[in-house]
Amino acid sequence: MAESSLTSTDPAYAETVELTKELKNRGYVVRCVLLSKMVTSFPEQLGAALYRTSRGDFEVLFLTKPRTFNSVRLIEHQQSGGYVAYVYSLQGIPPGNHTMGMQCGRRNFFAKHANRLFITQDSIQLAADLGEVLNPI
Repeated sequence: MAESSLTSTDPAYAETVELTKELKNRGYVVRCVLLSKMVTSFPEQLGAALYRTSRGDFEVLFLTKPRTFNSVRLIEHQQSGGYVAYVYSLQGIPPGNHTMGMQCGRRNFFAKHANRLFITQDSIQLAADLGEVLNPI
């Protein structure tokens, strides 16, 4: 599937514009914002986007405000059997306390900020940086 940019008609467009400004203000170079394959990962999700930046690539899942990912619990399980796979379960996604499951060939790293859930395979450092950048002390 070819990658395509988000358009102004996408439900999460306003959220991506806001996030892009926040990232740029904190030193990120946002190369592009694309449609994400995770746009319908759970019911009542606002949308999702794939960011390509100077510090790495990541996906962002958005909830409708004022809902947040603060209470979501992440469970990681490593499976082996010919190859290593990582299985993730995100439990407690609002508003209906939904669960989202993912199976990946590479380890993923997560960060939460308000109504945004960041997911990256690039590095734990990128996830930590996103968490620190968007949650200043």
